[in-house]
Amino acid sequence: MRINLATQSRDNSYPYNLLFFKAKKDRKLPEISVQTPEKDNPVGELGLPYDICKKYINAANSLKMSTADYLKMYMPHLFWEPQIKPEKSVTDTIGNTKVQTLIDGEQIFGKTLDYIYGAKDSIQIEMFEFQNVQIDGDRWPSNGAEVVPGFEQQQRILSALVEKKQENPDLNVQIILDAHKWYMDGHGRKERHYNNMKMIKYLKDNGFDVVPYPRAAQQGATLQHVKMLAVDGNKAIIGGMNWGTHSAANHDACVALETLPDKQNSEVDNLIENIFNKDWKFAWQRLGATDLVKGPLTEDEQKNYFGLNQEIKMENVEYMNIVGTLYDNPKDRNRYTEGNLNLVETNPVENPQIKILATKPKELVYVDENGKETTREYLKEKINTSKKLRAELFVLSDKELIQNIIKRHKDKTLDAKIIVHPEVLEEFPYCRKAYNELVKNEVPVRLFNYDERVNQRMHAKWAVFDDEELIIGSTNWSGVGLNSNLKKGQRDDYDIHTEMINEEIRGYLKELKEFEKDLGLPSVSRKRIDYKELKVRKAKFRKAYADLDKTGSASVHLGKNDYYFSDKDKSTLSTISGYYTMILDRNNAKEKYKRGNNEVAIAFQSPKIAKTFERQFDKDWKNSVDEYDELRDKVLDSQTNTKRIDLIG
Repeated sequence: MRINLATQSRDNSYPYNLLFFKAKKDRKLPEISVQTPEKDNPVGELGLPYDICKKYINAANSLKMSTADYLKMYMPHLFWEPQIKPEKSVTDTIGNTKVQTLIDGEQIFGKTLDYIYGAKDSIQIEMFEFQNVQIDGDRWPSNGAEVVPGFEQQQRILSALVEKKQENPDLNVQIILDAHKWYMDGHGRKERHYNNMKMIKYLKDNGFDVVPYPRAAQQGATLQHVKMLAVDGNKAIIGGMNWGTHSAANHDACVALETLPDKQNSEVDNLIENIFNKDWKFAWQRLGATDLVKGPLTEDEQKNYFGLNQEIKMENVEYMNIVGTLYDNPKDRNRYTEGNLNLVETNPVENPQIKILATKPKELVYVDENGKETTREYLKEKINTSKKLRAELFVLSDKELIQNIIKRHKDKTLDAKIIVHPEVLEEFPYCRKAYNELVKNEVPVRLFNYDERVNQRMHAKWAVFDDEELIIGSTNWSGVGLNSNLKKGQRDDYDIHTEMINEEIRGYLKELKEFEKDLGLPSVSRKRIDYKELKVRKAKFRKAYADLDKTGSASVHLGKNDYYFSDKDKSTLSTISGYYTMILDRNNAKEKYKRGNNEVAIAFQSPKIAKTFERQFDKDWKNSVDEYDELRDKVLDSQTNTKRIDLIG
């Protein structure tokens, strides 16, 4: 429970100690051995029982601490204040739209409630996490967030929606939520369940128009990761903040967009039309055209499957117990084909001043749309052409973006500073590898100094280029966040990353050639390697090695010739087979087209808003410094001071 402490004016009526209790006159409290300094404002009566007063005063005395310092140390949640205060909201006009910055939970969820309570015609919600302690607190607890400004507003979102729907039954409320498989809950318990299931059921049971975004099994996305609210077709909030019970504790950012009062339409129309309305159509189309889960749910159904596919997965049973019960009916299954989608009408502006960027699967073709990777295209172009970059990123692991940042940093043509969240590096080795690559190449990157008292995450996904252009949204700078399954096979747009791997492979081939020569074998080293042939060779040489173990002799047929081996060739055969394995593994490490998340970001030019985010960055950067960072920055400054001045100027 959150406790509000009333500040008492400074006078002689209260002692200068944090604890001043109502105690019975005939019971004397212990003397306080260490007084709270007079410079600290005293606090009003708490009305605590005598025994509790005595316990805290004695405990503080035993440690030779004031009661104020004792409580701050052992009950910090009562006195929580952010380590870094968020920058105040600022606004600017972009095209036909007023844009407002929202940093951290109090600003974001306060604006969210303002928009919901002010809704007249429609509310559209597309969210990765939507939680409330009364609905799913058993899995998703507040976990420290209850003391953070913004927590109460986040918890009121659900009741605000219910109230608005009760006040105006004709209010068009449309909600898209993620429903992917989750392996751990907010208590740290490793269990399989599906995201937002209890919330989806609650909303559906209470008359809300809600649909789960199609999962990978339905040719949808790995995650429905968009975090967006749109109201009345003329207001929207977009950014990195989820509506999770713990989300208010996270360091995150969004922007609010509003159509200017004197305009009939704005870039908000473009956002709704290109993101929510398309996702709404796609979600209902896939729900009607696909199986909700893959695999058997009963022993009778197992007869139709074979091998590992015969397993009855309990998470599929759970999903069908909720989603199947709610949606496996003709009304919902036929909704798209019958055209009963109740879409919010939009009037997109031509030549919008706010870019709408997205990651979308190629299967949007089923609703006459195209898959997209426009966020990745935008980021690659900006990183290759900008002179300055400041970014706060929950996840940074895209291999090509990292190599582009490193290349331009080495060329001294990009002044880049990046803050990332440290816990992600601990949980995901591929993220740690990416971070270490930046550090190794002396790119200024820091781990966010998060507030452990409230289990904070630095969850932002924004960047500022050249002090004037902001990109912000749901999109992590990762392969799954930026890439989608637009084609098949190996990607041809990871130039630097692919060339690095090719250089490794050329080194292996040069060494391999000598071993092949020792056995009189034709070399696989050519201008273009046939990797299918290499796989066949690998299998043949492994078999030959096994034959040598059994009989002491072996042969391999390559091309039109047979090659014979004896025991003396075992070591060389093993080495050649090892090189084949390394070459194949490195080739497989090249980036491929794969199914990604459903994501959205926006980008626009506004020096005023860009500088607000940069001021926040500077505070976060300073707060995240450690001794190593300070030493490294001094060295870098001494080495590159002149060039940095040129870049910034």
